[in-house]
Amino acid sequence: MSYEVYGPYIPVIMLITFIGLFAWVLLPGNKKGFDEASNLPFADEEKETGEQTDQNEPHNRRDDK
Repeated sequence: MSYEVYGPYIPVIMLITFIGLFAWVLLPGNKKGFDEASNLPFADEEKETGEQTDQNEPHNRRDDK
């Protein structure tokens, strides 16, 4: 099969995929998961400002230099 056979259907498939993803993102049940994922980059900052880290906690030895 070649592009001439499937070519006309590609925009339709792309449109259906876009509409499906758009609807999935806007579903109210997914809001909690997306909110948690959006706050992941800030999780380390909250840990550092909250309390001192345990001295027995393993680390990558970058701070020993």
